[in-house]
Amino acid sequence: MARIPETARLVIASLGFLLCIACGLADFAAQPTSPFAAEPPRFGTLAPIVSATPNFTVTLPATRTPWLQGDLCGVPESDSAIRYHVSAQIDPVAHSVRAELRAEYRNTAAVPLDTLLMYVDPNNTEGIFTLEALESAPESAVRVLDHALEQARLTLQLERALPVGCRAVVQLRFTVRVPSLANARMKYLSYTDRQLNLGHWLPEFAPRLNGAWLLPRAWRIGEYMLSEQADFEAEIVLSGTEAAELIAPGEVERLGDRNWHVRFRNGRSLPLVVSAKMARLSAQTANGERIDLYHFITADGKPSAAHLHALQTAQQAVERYTQLFGNMLYDRLVIVEGDFFDGMEFSGLVHVGSHWFSAFNGRDDSWLTLITAHEVAHQWWYAQVMTSQGEAPYLDEALSIYAELLYLEGVRPDLVSWWWTFRIKAYQPRGYVDSAVYEFQDARLYINAVYLRGAQMLQELREALGEVAFFTWLRRYLYSGSGRIATAEDFWRAMSAEAYLRTAEIRLRYLRQPEILPSATPTPADPLSS
Repeated sequence: MARIPETARLVIASLGFLLCIACGLADFAAQPTSPFAAEPPRFGTLAPIVSATPNFTVTLPATRTPWLQGDLCGVPESDSAIRYHVSAQIDPVAHSVRAELRAEYRNTAAVPLDTLLMYVDPNNTEGIFTLEALESAPESAVRVLDHALEQARLTLQLERALPVGCRAVVQLRFTVRVPSLANARMKYLSYTDRQLNLGHWLPEFAPRLNGAWLLPRAWRIGEYMLSEQADFEAEIVLSGTEAAELIAPGEVERLGDRNWHVRFRNGRSLPLVVSAKMARLSAQTANGERIDLYHFITADGKPSAAHLHALQTAQQAVERYTQLFGNMLYDRLVIVEGDFFDGMEFSGLVHVGSHWFSAFNGRDDSWLTLITAHEVAHQWWYAQVMTSQGEAPYLDEALSIYAELLYLEGVRPDLVSWWWTFRIKAYQPRGYVDSAVYEFQDARLYINAVYLRGAQMLQELREALGEVAFFTWLRRYLYSGSGRIATAEDFWRAMSAEAYLRTAEIRLRYLRQPEILPSATPTPADPLSS
């Protein structure tokens, strides 16, 4: 594909594979006075991105068929409502990103929308994110009249209401200056001398629930993100002097020494990792899913026992959870040895901290086993059924820590008693399971209440309901909440009316709000329970 001339406006290719990286864009059309008092001054032109590296252009095979395309109204229901295409230049030496993003939003609400909201997590920290330009794509069903970026909230005021079923298409150009891990607000957007992590780095449309926009509130304890599934397309160029590897979920194709193409469907975000010091191990599950483990290269160049153990644990965990809950959403899962403490979940990709690899004792009764199994479980309780990690963290974290136990029950049942003592009872946990992350200033108290007490609550519910009813409840919740934002009401409503009444005393012991449902009404028949 030919490189776009410097004076041309950003154009989306309809016959190639979407856009090449423009060296410059034409002037904006004149904008009316901003209705947002707090908005910074308008920029008048979309100036070209200045870069020391030439030819910031990705040439794609002519045979590739674009998938971020289609009519702007009347799109079939099976088509993704939110789609992103990003062209980015990542400099792992300068720890910076220059990107152009095309974001498509289809109105699935019951009413027309005159405003769209996006969430820009990097802008929660000053000096990290710079929005250089924003405009509507020429083919957008409705134009953006004005915009305002206030901390992480990006408001898009439309010139007229976006009709139901129609798409607005907005184009953004921005830069991200990635902080060092020592100075990072959140570990998932940081760099060390071995790894650059881009987690939640893209502006993303905020979800809507019950007629209202939902924007997360940043917090320093735990996770707080709230995002919907979307389809992602990315063209990535690595610049700078250091040769490095790009790690991403989904389908990843290397186009050259420094060029990659990524396609990822139904992801809640598009996490990327860049490193020149990692190698890959792979395995396949009995169901055919591929597990890729990226680990730091050892002194002798061979994978360590810890690396092999983590890969085996991830494979076994996927197989165990598939047996209990159904298939994983993706046919590929990436495990990354993170150059930071603990772990981190994303759609299709998870981090397991390097500390747990270094501390591996050569046995299954280790933190490496538990953290790996825990992060894998988030592919069901985060990636598939989406919840507010800030307001109701137990809906993914309690289920994921309990999945550690379920993993051991299937693979090493002799370690079940050890797990209860080592993981739960040793901390003498207290607190309400349904606490919001915003109630805590101490990570240990947060984990004790939401994770550990959550596991205790689930065990008591399992004993009260019996095996069949308990797992039918969890499968029903997963089935009904798959692909949408689920709430605590959805979680408990998936339980039968009789079971909900029978477990009232358990909820009273563990929850601040034990009566979640306005009335105990029977749930619909569940096709997964037969």
